[in-house]
Amino acid sequence: MMKHFWLFLILAPAALAQQWEFGGLAGGGFLPNHTVGGSTPAVSAGFNFGPAVGLTITQDLYPRVSGEIRYLFEQSNARLRSGSASTSMAGQAHVIHYDVLYHLRNRREPLRPYVAAGFGVKIYRATGDELAYRPLMQYAWLTRAHEVKPMFSFGGGLKVRLKPRLLFRMDIRDQLTRFPTKIITAAPGMSLGGWLHDFVPTAGLSWLLPR
Repeated sequence: MMKHFWLFLILAPAALAQQWEFGGLAGGGFLPNHTVGGSTPAVSAGFNFGPAVGLTITQDLYPRVSGEIRYLFEQSNARLRSGSASTSMAGQAHVIHYDVLYHLRNRREPLRPYVAAGFGVKIYRATGDELAYRPLMQYAWLTRAHEVKPMFSFGGGLKVRLKPRLLFRMDIRDQLTRFPTKIITAAPGMSLGGWLHDFVPTAGLSWLLPR
């Protein structure tokens, strides 16, 4: 019992010295297309640009290093396109990840550029109606399904102190996953896969809690 008491006395000052930050974000996701292998003419498969909103919980662990949990909801429709022909299905994604942020300036500075990297999961969901016939279905199918993918996160941004406890932040992250082939599935004789980038610029406000 005394051992835990002394451990608490040692760790409590360090925990109280750390700064917590809670924020909200809004932005959008840009996903480059993939080409369906074996298609003639070329058919691109991917997801449309869509809005994104989210929340962050950040803990300043050291003067320049923070840990951050981030959740994003993205509205992004699955699509196929070839020339003037196209088809799409309503879709969305839920993203949660933990990143380590390294700030180029310490926490007292009004401007704090940073770089970030982390890991998490991205849940792709196709929510539209399945149809008996769609254009380009001889190359790939759009399926009402959901798919959970491990995700790597890379990026950077800038925090601007507006008031002692209010920050404006803007950043961009690359959410990197394997292509969700349950939602966009190659037709027999075709191929589709590889890595899928989702470039997500966001801006928002964060509030610093009292220490």
